[in-house]
Amino acid sequence: MDKLDRFGLLFRKLYYIFLPLRFLPFYIGNLIDILQILLTRHKLLLLLFITSLIPFLGTAQEVSVSGPTDSLTVGTLFNFSLTLNNKSEYDKIIFPDSSIFNDDLEFISRKQFRLPNFSDSTSYSLQFFANKDIIIPPLPVKLIEGADTTLFFTEAFPLFFKTVLSSENDELNSLKPNFNFSLVLWPWILGALLLSALAYFLYQKFYKDRTPPIQVVREIPEFVSPLVELEQRLEFIKEEHTQSVEKDYKLFYSQLGDAIRAYLENLYAIPALESTTRELARYMDAFGVDLDLIKYTRLILNEADMIKFAKMIPTLDQSWVAYQHAQAFLERARVYDIQRIARLKERFESQFEKAELELDQEDGN
Repeated sequence: MDKLDRFGLLFRKLYYIFLPLRFLPFYIGNLIDILQILLTRHKLLLLLFITSLIPFLGTAQEVSVSGPTDSLTVGTLFNFSLTLNNKSEYDKIIFPDSSIFNDDLEFISRKQFRLPNFSDSTSYSLQFFANKDIIIPPLPVKLIEGADTTLFFTEAFPLFFKTVLSSENDELNSLKPNFNFSLVLWPWILGALLLSALAYFLYQKFYKDRTPPIQVVREIPEFVSPLVELEQRLEFIKEEHTQSVEKDYKLFYSQLGDAIRAYLENLYAIPALESTTRELARYMDAFGVDLDLIKYTRLILNEADMIKFAKMIPTLDQSWVAYQHAQAFLERARVYDIQRIARLKERFESQFEKAELELDQEDGN
């Protein structure tokens, strides 16, 4: 083969090698367009894709997560699990504690299991309180082997919100037609008002001074202690729950919660009847309520929320345990709130004594 043929063969090889580079700008442009679409319309999917790469970048061991795949409504209870699949024996594993969950997720309980083949798992019982879709971010898991500590990160896990409200696009019912009044009433009303004003003027001018003074009997209402009201309401709830054949647990827990809320509102001036369980707990901490009273309140109201929102059906024994919590709240309040109730009674009686003194001064003048 002469030099010209070898040169032609080399030229053809170089041509076929560099031929795909002619389409490189086209491929890069399409890739940029795809990334722009993901950034503008599918931010959530892109975030999940990126965070899903974190476990593979950090270590060869696998940390898997599992949770609900269906949409969640407010108050729904669900389980969220983490599982570490290790390939050798280890000394200790540290899973995240309850502080990693924000206000959108209420921590209920946690259980940890030791699985075969050097694996370990923990399960969190959580309650959903978000009003939109949220993401559980990558969570840290520590593996201790002798003097070495290895840090793993889980994949981000999405939780989807399902509203129970009616759609904003629902059609409104048509309004009823206005009634047509055939009789014009305003002249009669105006005449009646003028006659009433004239009668009042004549009475004030000629007859008021002739009427004998009326002796007003002033009665000061009796102060009712919030503790007495709470005790009476608990006795009524107990008697009604005992006598009913078909137990209405939703009503029973609602009455228990309202009795506790009314006591806190009357004594501490907390808007307890209008607050959620979480808001009420914050109010009680801010107002310096006794820790035992806060504990019994959370036990009763959390269980009432699960029955109301999560449709949990308790047993008869569970309902009586909740009633015992209410009784324990009452007994603790007798000791802790006695001075506060005394001050409340003093303010209640002083306002009527002041009003009675002012009326006596007016009568003397």
